[in-house]
Amino acid sequence: MLFKVSSLMPLAVSLLVFALPLKPALDKAIVLKDVTVIDCTGRSPQRHMTVVIANGRIAALGKTGQVKIPGGAELVEASGKFLIPGLWNMHVHSVSYQSAKKSFSLLLTNGITGVRDMGAPLDDVLRLRKEIEEGQTLGPHMVVAGPLLEGGPLPPHLARMPLLRSVSNEEDARQAVISLKGSGVDFVKVDDSLPRGLFFAVAGEARRQNIPFAGHIPPAISAGEASDAGQKSVEHLGGRHYGVLIACSKREAELQSEVLEIMKGERDAAFRGQDPDDGRLFRANLTRALLETYSDGKAAALFRRFSVNSTWLVPTLVTMRGLWNRKDLSKEDVRYGDMIKAKELEVVNAMRRAHVKVMAGTDGPLDSAASALSEELALFVQAGFTPMEALQTATRNPAEFLGKLDRLGTVERGKIADLLLLDANPLEEIGNTKKIAVVFIAGRAIPKSSHSELHDQ
Repeated sequence: MLFKVSSLMPLAVSLLVFALPLKPALDKAIVLKDVTVIDCTGRSPQRHMTVVIANGRIAALGKTGQVKIPGGAELVEASGKFLIPGLWNMHVHSVSYQSAKKSFSLLLTNGITGVRDMGAPLDDVLRLRKEIEEGQTLGPHMVVAGPLLEGGPLPPHLARMPLLRSVSNEEDARQAVISLKGSGVDFVKVDDSLPRGLFFAVAGEARRQNIPFAGHIPPAISAGEASDAGQKSVEHLGGRHYGVLIACSKREAELQSEVLEIMKGERDAAFRGQDPDDGRLFRANLTRALLETYSDGKAAALFRRFSVNSTWLVPTLVTMRGLWNRKDLSKEDVRYGDMIKAKELEVVNAMRRAHVKVMAGTDGPLDSAASALSEELALFVQAGFTPMEALQTATRNPAEFLGKLDRLGTVERGKIADLLLLDANPLEEIGNTKKIAVVFIAGRAIPKSSHSELHDQ
């Protein structure tokens, strides 16, 4: 039987409404006929292809007319459409169990088939991952950290937050890593507030426990030190304290000392029950210095260090730009802020050229992860990435980073059928990743339009 893509709608709506298990579709194979495959290996698009999806995997693909069609398969006429791997958002926050579950259908119908949770209450995020893996809940693949490790003690209102875990000395830091690994997290997240000793205690224990650690670059250490210590990925270009830009400055020590002082002031204010004043981070006095003292030589040396150490970058450009949406900035602050944004694009592209591996992530809760990911990919292209390279930051690269390239990340025979069928070519316009006809998660079909129908139920 030959039918249009829209014919998959009833299947998808029923899957979402009744939250059927995330297990391979075992009944009928689905065959996409005459589709253009953009496999994200880096190869050119393959036109007039037939792709067979069976038992949750890509069972076969080849030129249309040369692929054996299984008996009883559902045939989908996909002429004029484009097939890419499902997208990963490699920096999100689940916030809570209930909040995340409400967002899963939104993520899937917008093409996000995998997420890396960079900080959430431990019990909640482990429960979410378990329910998805066991097929109790239909949701994206999840890689999780649990709570962020913070240098303690914390102000009372922060100490009560299950999103954070305070460590006050080196033994405490080592035990936190051991405990988190024992609970089953996939990696450990370090935050800005860790002092030098505690950061290196976490790094050393993570190495002994053979568990990755990732996160910000605390102002107490340099970007190069974080890379040498084995930090698997650097988020936000180091964080709002400009870790990477400071490491590229000819006045690195001086600027590092300045941001440490700013962070201490924020911390002291929090203990007094006041809103931390981080405004100095956005003043022209600091940003002008970052720009004027930027050294291409220091930058090149740092990027080589990242590449040699296999330190990955998740710049979250869309979030970094959002930090400047403040009402307390002067015209000069705004002017230099715009220059910082441009510099961050330049730096990310320079890191790409230096063979630092880059992944797409957006920060923030799951309900914003889909729209923000599209913006992030567009910013990569604006920075100088080709559309293929931008796509790979959300497909092939995450699979490689997670050690799952043998089963995820590209459109190849034998891999899990996490796929997007698009109405337009994303290599011509990266925004076409939003023009989704159907999402396949482990071989199950979820049309884009099913999300609105779900909420009308």
